[in-house]
Amino acid sequence: MTDFDLKHTLECGQSFRWQRFNGWYYGVVGGRLLKIRQEDGTLIIESSADESDAELETFLHHYLDLNRDLPTILRQVDIDDYIHLAIETFWGMRVLNQELWECLASFILSQNNNVPRIKGIIRILSARFGESLTLDDQVDYSFPPPEVLAEAGVDALFDCRMGYRAPYLWEAAASITAGKFDMDNLKCLPYVEAKQELIQFKGIGEKVADCVCLFSLGHIEALPIDVWIKRIVEQIYLKRQATIREIREFAQSYFGEYLGYAQQYLFHYARVIGFNTPGR
Repeated sequence: MTDFDLKHTLECGQSFRWQRFNGWYYGVVGGRLLKIRQEDGTLIIESSADESDAELETFLHHYLDLNRDLPTILRQVDIDDYIHLAIETFWGMRVLNQELWECLASFILSQNNNVPRIKGIIRILSARFGESLTLDDQVDYSFPPPEVLAEAGVDALFDCRMGYRAPYLWEAAASITAGKFDMDNLKCLPYVEAKQELIQFKGIGEKVADCVCLFSLGHIEALPIDVWIKRIVEQIYLKRQATIREIREFAQSYFGEYLGYAQQYLFHYARVIGFNTPGR
């Protein structure tokens, strides 16, 4: 497997459930605790769930986006020196297909937050309201379903150190539990409609909605615009300050249908290394 890199994929800021320990990645995905390592293009995997190898393989192919033709996507967006450098550096990084409710909840918690703190909040929330999962000597917890958090109430969520985000998370959980928001229907909607549905949630703006569309719903044309992407487009491409609308319109026109993949490579490179003017 030469077009997949586990490290780049799990460490690029799109998921908050993975940790590296003794050369393995441990993470909770879809109610199971997984242990994964990549050796010479081969993935070695163990699961806490009682499932067949075929079931686990099918699940991981979807979760890790291995069914998508990544080389073709990257050829399409490899159109300047900056994105070329990011692609060369992080070749094999893929956009995950995460479970919808956990992805939605996680990015509600991500607002004005940093990755270590987001991971800590999710760990506390899962330990308190999820189910214990064990693999080897590692213990983690499943992400609690919306009905559990809705019943817990806002005060209990405040106790999980999420601050002002607690009522936003509780309202989303309560709306889903009460049937006011259809998660299954959301999965069937095209990008623009799905995004508009997500923005109906109190506390969810364009950035969080685009994160959910990209990292869970498979809309790889989505563009989450945070301070990193805004800085990249303004400083590298437009050479001026720009509105969110101008950034979005430029990026959609410039990178096209695979914009979500382009932004993830640029975003990760800018965060980890930082751009200077590259030469080919």
